[in-house]
Order: sequence, then C-alpha cells, then structure tokens
Amino acid sequence: MGRVTMSDSAELKNLDMADFKLNDYDNIRIEMPEPPSITEEDIDAQLFEYVISGGKQIQSIADLDDEWVRGNFDGLETVQDVRQSIKDQYDKEMEYQLNDVKLQNCCEALIDRLEGEVPEDIIQNNVDFMRENNQRLLDGMHMSFEQFLREEHMTADQYEAKLRDEAIYQLKLNVTLDLMADVLGTQVGNHELTEYLSAPDPEAFLAEIREKDQVENARRAAVRIKVMRRIVDTAIVNGVLPGAEQSDDFGFVMGR
Repeated sequence: MGRVTMSDSAELKNLDMADFKLNDYDNIRIEMPEPPSITEEDIDAQLFEYVISGGKQIQSIADLDDEWVRGNFDGLETVQDVRQSIKDQYDKEMEYQLNDVKLQNCCEALIDRLEGEVPEDIIQNNVDFMRENNQRLLDGMHMSFEQFLREEHMTADQYEAKLRDEAIYQLKLNVTLDLMADVLGTQVGNHELTEYLSAPDPEAFLAEIREKDQVENARRAAVRIKVMRRIVDTAIVNGVLPGAEQSDDFGFVMGR
C-alpha cells in the first residue's frame, strides 16, 4: 500500500471536476535534505562484515588483500576497487531514496494547491474498493486479516483510518493531476501507453486492455504519470531552478 499512486483505483467518474480548481499552476517548490555522504568508517564497517564471514584465514580488515578480492569478487581487482564499489552502491541507493522523497514531496505540494472537497460517498466507495482489494491480496498470500494486523502492528480501527487517509490522498492526487493535464494539454497516444504503464509483456498488456475495453482508463493513468514526471523534473528544489536543459517547455505558469 504505497503512499504515491496515480492509478485509477481512486475512481473519479462520479466527481464533478467543476467543483475543483488549483490555486497555483506555477512550478512546484519543495525542500529536500542534503544527502549524507558515506564515510571511510562506514566503508570499514562494511568491510568488517567480510571479515566476519571470511573464515579463520581472515582475522582483520588488514587481511583483505588484492588476492582475496580477485578470489571473491568478479570484475574487481583490488581492495580499493571493493571500497569504491561499496561507495558506488551507497550512492545509488541514496539516489533512489531521495528520488522517492522528491516524488512524495511534489505530490504533497501539488495536493496542497487543490481547492474543493471530495464528497463523502465517493471517499467511502474508494475505501470499500481498497479494503476488498487488500483482502484479495491477503487471500492470495494465505494470510488472515488478523495476522496482517499483528505484523503491521495496527488495530482494526487504525487500519480503517489508514484506508480512509489513503483514499482521500489518492483521490485528491488524481484530481490535481487531471486538472494539470487539462491546463498543459497533456496527451498519451496508444503507442506510448507502455512507456508510462510498465508491463512485463507490453504487447499482451495492450491486447488485454483492448479486450476489456480499458484503453481509456489506461490512457488516463498514463497521462497522470506523464504529468507527474514533468512536475518532478521541473520542481524548484531548495530555491534552485532546474537546469537550463529543461528548455523552452519549462514552467507551469497559467496561460502557458
């Protein structure tokens, strides 16, 4: 149950979009933390894990020599290569984490611009849908609802409150993205659907949505993702504009 979603599980067909507007169409502004750098001590700690698992012949980090590296790591030659590999992996994981934080912050900043309230009956319909969908997932894992609550350290009331929060969040996010898509004139052709909606077998996915008459629902979800990518790419982070490579298409100013 991820916090960010642009799927059509949050159904909007009974909403009157005329009841909603955004109070700002300019670039999203967010604050982001400075990513912590990995230290030599952190790298030593990772190397020490190799010491622990290295058997009797490895007693300390000093015993990790180039010969040991070549015997244990494909493509690496020296201890320095291992140290650099640890740093590169850390940087990659940190980049993924910061990208997730940036996306979340952009979504929340976008929702904050929304004016208008989602009717209670639509919220409840989405809560019911999410509850039923989650139950199907639990059934597929042969897990009882009670076991799920224990593992998540939640009461039934807390679970219901979380479902409601998620439903409201998803509905508002989808409304804001639909409003932005209208202003930007964002479109997604059939040939682009699998660019925005990942599928293990793109051809089978396209055939399935055609057979189930779900092409327009898929297109709506793809448009939301396309808009969200643009919002994230053009966000003003810590007061700094995106690079000049964002080009003439930069900006969401009203009337563009």
